[in-house]
Amino acid sequence: MGLDINAVQFLVAARKRGASFGRTLMLGRQSLNVFPAAMVAVLERNGFPAEKFKTPGPECAYAEPFFEALGAAQVDSLDNSGFEGAKFVHDLNQPVPSAWKAQFDAVMDGGTLEHVFNFPTGLRNAMELVREGGRLFLHTGVNNLCGHGFYQFSPELFYRALSAENGFELERMVIHRVGPYGRWYDVADPNVIQSRVELITFTPMHLLVQARRVGIQEIFAQAPQQSDYTVMWQASKKDPVAPTKPPRFAAAARLVHAIGTGLEFYRRQSLRNRKFFRKTRREG
Repeated sequence: MGLDINAVQFLVAARKRGASFGRTLMLGRQSLNVFPAAMVAVLERNGFPAEKFKTPGPECAYAEPFFEALGAAQVDSLDNSGFEGAKFVHDLNQPVPSAWKAQFDAVMDGGTLEHVFNFPTGLRNAMELVREGGRLFLHTGVNNLCGHGFYQFSPELFYRALSAENGFELERMVIHRVGPYGRWYDVADPNVIQSRVELITFTPMHLLVQARRVGIQEIFAQAPQQSDYTVMWQASKKDPVAPTKPPRFAAAARLVHAIGTGLEFYRRQSLRNRKFFRKTRREG
């Protein structure tokens, strides 16, 4: 678990847009995987103090000094074990204590929730820890990271979960190649464009998510549903789909369909699809 240059720049941009880091909680104590000189450049370029990174001590191996530079008065971590000095020791597979809920201006998951088997409970926990008006930040794997954790995630999962029905507003979602040099792309909401947002890549991809808690209400009182299925279910109630007869040349039709599907994957499911992924400037 740790913050790379993409997460650092994303969080700096969030701070400049008004996000508060007054009381910050990290899910897992986050290491800081950015060279001190790069940290100095990012912070000074954006008007934040960088003195600690000019003569870095051992504490700069972790993310607390970075969050303090963004204005955090208190930075804590929550983990399943105290092996890295977490203040809150708790298994995220289980609901968090009521006393911890709605206590933090910012909750940062830099790569924890994909390792939590009971993921819906883990995500609910992360959401419940955020105070009203605070932010939840996620940095997680979406493509080509099979075996890294229990899960890789679809962008739509976070659009549907971090929604008004659960007291959240998803403010920003960016996808990027793993590493310091990849472009950033804003990710479209499948419900808005009325299409699944799918992606095939040859390199690992990460997702950066920023969501604001706009109200305190029961989270996942109704389970999120994938948007295209919701549309189909509603349409079927109005106009049931009649069964169709198989084509006369079924085998040939299946072959043509398979070839067409493959070509469609390469046409639609790439970062060149501007309906799904729009190039955006790396900030910070």
